[in-house]
Amino acid sequence: MGYTDKYERDAYGIIAFWLRNDYDHGRFFDREISHYEIELARANQNNIQRLGAIWQKAEAKQGDLGTLINEAQHATSEFHSLLAYTMDKSLRCEVIISTPVSLLDHMVREAEESQKVFKLMESGGYVTPADATIHETVFWLRQMADHLGYIRHYSDVSNYEVNFQVTNMMQKFERLLLQANALKTMIRKPRNEMLPVLEHFKQTIIKEAKSLEAFKLELDDLIKKCAIATTSPPDLLEHIAREAHHLWRNLEEGIIT
Repeated sequence: MGYTDKYERDAYGIIAFWLRNDYDHGRFFDREISHYEIELARANQNNIQRLGAIWQKAEAKQGDLGTLINEAQHATSEFHSLLAYTMDKSLRCEVIISTPVSLLDHMVREAEESQKVFKLMESGGYVTPADATIHETVFWLRQMADHLGYIRHYSDVSNYEVNFQVTNMMQKFERLLLQANALKTMIRKPRNEMLPVLEHFKQTIIKEAKSLEAFKLELDDLIKKCAIATTSPPDLLEHIAREAHHLWRNLEEGIIT
């Protein structure tokens, strides 16, 4: 399935978004596992199949919503456990994989975030727009900076201009992340209103996330045309463009999903 930003943002759509994220991560991880790591590859394949099956049900809006959330929680929890275990083994040099440890950590954090979203959906809890803005920027700006680092990781060294652009954008998002963390401690709970400084920051991030989404899709087009040298997975740029879209949509709506 190609890139789309038209996913429905109802309960089923949000479950599908997070399941698809983990499903994609499992597929990207699969290509990095050494053929020596047979048990790891099998365990990851099982996770991919399970996540994919539940994702398809969520996308088709099949079944009871509560049951679907429960299935999604169990599937993402198992995937999280495999990633966290592999990350620990990787730090000890006890597993043969090509995945950077920071990329494993990136995937672990998204699996954890999906669990938080599912719990929020279950509880029906309310999050103020100010709290949502703080949460979404602190979480997703780190993920966006990571994405740019991984684009550079997969990009051939001969792509001098592209690599320069990517590095500059990565540094920009790292600075924005520092600002988000500063606002998190400066604007204390209860955050019952959107202070002007937070509103301005939100609008800045919306603008930058939209620009980043467009840049990723432009790069995706070049990769598909074989116009630049890269070892990137075929649909990696679509995956991370979708997450940039998710960030600015959540900020515009003042919600966590």
